Amino acid sequence: MIRIQCPGCGSTLNAKPSLIGQTRQCPKCSTPITIAEPAPLAAPEDGAVSEAVAHAEVSTTEALPVHHWPERLDRTSVYLICGRAKLAALWQNNGEGWMLKTNSGFVSAPRNRDQLPSQGEFRLVELKLETQEAGRHLIGLMVYQLAARWALTSLERGDDAICAKITSPGGLNKDQKNVVRNAMKELFMHQVWEHADGVLEYLGNTDYHSPGTQGGAAGG
Repeated sequence: MIRIQCPGCGSTLNAKPSLIGQTRQCPKCSTPITIAEPAPLAAPEDGAVSEAVAHAEVSTTEALPVHHWPERLDRTSVYLICGRAKLAALWQNNGEGWMLKTNSGFVSAPRNRDQLPSQGEFRLVELKLETQEAGRHLIGLMVYQLAARWALTSLERGDDAICAKITSPGGLNKDQKNVVRNAMKELFMHQVWEHADGVLEYLGNTDYHSPGTQGGAAGG
């Protein structure tokens, strides 16, 4: 087994060697952890065992979920791309494709490819919607980390090309959560998101590592 430490909460975990290179979530704080090859260890002195290791809190990553990135956009969802502190692009299933946010408003990304940044720190945010008798309702939110280079230039190649640029689960910082909250209020009527307790709690808390929430309760 490989001993690893969660960068989010500091918990010590065990992982099978077969999981090297895969990304799993910490079972305690949901921080994404990429399981790496362990560094060689020096031989212990006469069988001495580190007291810290002997008393370390150990969990296992065997039961952690494997992340499968979407291969195409869910046509019932709305997608946002957030930069460090502002909205970069928007997708709705309305036939317009990806729309790039500019100082003068939204413009077609494929038709304005010269304005697509070639690098940067971006998150793909999926706003999950469900159609019920009373209309559409927001039921969840998921966040994906995008590649640092050439992610947004893929927007000119069609709606689903951005999915190939997902590298891992992502979290939202305080500014990005404000961006998403403001976008929700602009995009949807109040009735769409007013009962999305889990989403509202996620966007209002100081958890900047979890990759989103599903259902009525945060983290559910």
